[in-house]
Amino acid sequence: MAYIALYRKYRSQSFDELMGQEQVTVTLRNAIRSGRIAHAYLFYGARGCGKTSTARLLARALNCVAQDGPTADPCGICSLCVAIRDGVCLDVNEMDAASETGIDDVREKIVENVQYAPGEARYKVYIVDEVHDLSPKAFDALLKTLEEPPAHVVFILATTEHHKVPITIRSRCMQYHFKRGTIRDLSRSVQRVIDLEKCTAEPEAVQAVARSAEGSWRDALSILEQVLAYADGHVTADLVHRAIGTVGTDTLARVTATLAGGDWCSTLSIAGELIDSGKDVRQLLSALSGHLRDIMLISAGAVNAAREELGPERFTLIEGQASLFSPPTLLEMTSIVASAEREIRFTNQHRWLLESTLLRMMPENLAAVRVQSQGVLPRAVTSPARRETVASTPSVVPRPRAASQRESVEAAETESDSTAVESEPPPPASSQPTTASAAGAASRVMDPVTPAAASKPTMNAPGNSRFADEISVAVIQRAWTRILAAFKKASPSGHPFLEKGEVVALEGRTIVLAFADGFARERIQNNAKGKLKVEQVVNETLNTVDYKVRCITRGPDGPAAGDLLGDPDPPPIVVTSALYGGTVPEELPGGLPFAAEDAVAEKKDLPVTVEAAVVAVAAPGAIAPGEPSLLAETLSVFSGSVVRTEPRGPA
Repeated sequence: MAYIALYRKYRSQSFDELMGQEQVTVTLRNAIRSGRIAHAYLFYGARGCGKTSTARLLARALNCVAQDGPTADPCGICSLCVAIRDGVCLDVNEMDAASETGIDDVREKIVENVQYAPGEARYKVYIVDEVHDLSPKAFDALLKTLEEPPAHVVFILATTEHHKVPITIRSRCMQYHFKRGTIRDLSRSVQRVIDLEKCTAEPEAVQAVARSAEGSWRDALSILEQVLAYADGHVTADLVHRAIGTVGTDTLARVTATLAGGDWCSTLSIAGELIDSGKDVRQLLSALSGHLRDIMLISAGAVNAAREELGPERFTLIEGQASLFSPPTLLEMTSIVASAEREIRFTNQHRWLLESTLLRMMPENLAAVRVQSQGVLPRAVTSPARRETVASTPSVVPRPRAASQRESVEAAETESDSTAVESEPPPPASSQPTTASAAGAASRVMDPVTPAAASKPTMNAPGNSRFADEISVAVIQRAWTRILAAFKKASPSGHPFLEKGEVVALEGRTIVLAFADGFARERIQNNAKGKLKVEQVVNETLNTVDYKVRCITRGPDGPAAGDLLGDPDPPPIVVTSALYGGTVPEELPGGLPFAAEDAVAEKKDLPVTVEAAVVAVAAPGAIAPGEPSLLAETLSVFSGSVVRTEPRGPA
């Protein structure tokens, strides 16, 4: 007689032998006793949990001829029980949906044959294994027959992927979930087979086989068969690990003890030892994950459950390591192992993957990673000059400090500034009036912001990680691409005009944009609604408040003369008016009237009317030699009445 595999030889032959599925067997036996036999059943669960075995047991219970009708305890020795067990009964049809998936297979084997009465049994039973592999058309063909089958037909569908079965099929079946076996139940099953095979085994060896099965009864018997073929009548734990390539508890305990010690050299050494021993890294990581889970049981306080599940020897070994790690640390270590198990599928550097995984699992490295991820690592306090250098470099814009760090930095800067004020001598008195007059002129004509406010660094709102602490021209230029992208979403029609502009200066809270195209400049500058939209996008992107935009026209060699207050040799400012009665107001209406930029850049006469003030900015070289100067033209228009003219001092 040919050799029969253990999982086939010791297949459950009665409901009592079907271990670990009491919720299924009790329900089926009670239904049979009460005569509540459904026309369709759906068995689903993990592999090797007894779905097909239960289907055959149900077929025998319905057709056993030792009783006058269906029985909850089939005899197993009558002709029909033996025929169903051997798979030769004509009225019990088994179909493998994994290989017979089409509509023709369902039509030929099921739909066209259900109308015929059984030949020798009470019920015609159709067992469809891996039913989720049927095609959609095959399910459609099966649906009507499954909904209203003849009285003598019973369908038993089995699947490992319950969610792939259409809801129209599931709703017409009695559904039974098959659970994975616990280590305790699997150990009992393995020990029973060892006794029937007249062999001996250590309790730790039996547990090692049960743990390797991962809840599958069939896998447990297959692993046991491999171990028995390797052993010589007596099975030990070390023999099990060598036969199936798993890692022993002693080795795993050494690994965790080394990690707790925090010795990098020892950790790398033990990783190399595991690799050189020929262990598969996938199994190493899987075994290490299970070992950490066992430590977690004891560390979390589930001592009784751990003692019952692990056994006395393993429990004693692991209990000593539970004090080495806290539960949060064990969770982080398990997460790192799980990440390595996912990553190992995409790399061939298994040695380095194992070494880096073990190093990252060391508690001291976990603490460093945790602190870094929370953003509380201490950062060096830099001076204002250093921060300006960082902000102006073309690298990634630095992340702003946290609130607590920013307060400490500002306090340090305030203290250093006060010390510097006390130690530095006052500037010469001769230079103060010129600077004050220049600043006053700039504040009245170009920018309503006071010089003190303009020179004070602008800080971003806390919590934004995209920009530096200070807003400078370099920061805005680096962010200009993002500003354009945000404005394109807000105003698709205005984006083509704004993208022709270039950030050339920052005057207090006013961003100066230079346009080579005068039409594009007019579309932005003279469109109040569009300009407001640009300023809103700029403030949102830069995380600032009340920043304005001013547009100028760029000449062939750069911005128009006098458009930028930051010119190295600023020209004099002439203020004339026939409407103010000889006085100059603090703020002139309309900013720069009459498009003075275009007039100066194009070297043409400045249009002057009496309805507004005139602010003429004359730059050296703006007017060709021999032509009347801009000041002379202005004086002639207003009959020589000049309110005030004063040059701006050096910045």
